[in-house]
Amino acid sequence: MAVVSSGDPGVFAMASAVAEVAADPAFHDVPVRVVPGMTAANAVASRVGAPLGHDYAAISLSDYLKPWEVIEARLRAVAAADLALAVYNPASKTRREQLVRARDVLLEVRSPETVVIIGRAVGSPQESVTVTTLGEFDPDQVDMRCLLIIGSSRTEVTERPGGRIVHTPRRY
Repeated sequence: MAVVSSGDPGVFAMASAVAEVAADPAFHDVPVRVVPGMTAANAVASRVGAPLGHDYAAISLSDYLKPWEVIEARLRAVAAADLALAVYNPASKTRREQLVRARDVLLEVRSPETVVIIGRAVGSPQESVTVTTLGEFDPDQVDMRCLLIIGSSRTEVTERPGGRIVHTPRRY
């Protein structure tokens, strides 16, 4: 038997679900092997440079398996710690308000000029990558095929002849 998951199965994906089921004594003799893949955060980051080049956090905005209050507390902690942030499961057809609330929570601490990267369907023919700011960010542009990267206060956008590069310096 095999379970196939896109991206890295150990990052907000199916490896955890498989491990939960495998913990049941009924499946004690079923071998489990997780094969790593490219994380969505790293795939999106690679398209623009190195926005995750310093400390960063990853948070899922899905509140199906954890209460929104927990997600919001984590967003506040990441914002206060000035970490870059990879946002998984940002919005779906039925979960639209969470992303609006997440943006508002981040804007309580972060500047409207904070860099935001919207990576949609990265690695597929439908790929698109947009670099904007937290103040200009439009949650209506986002769906479940997107991953967001919210920069730290140190994340920079540099215009170059071959296009822009986004990076978060390694030094403070």
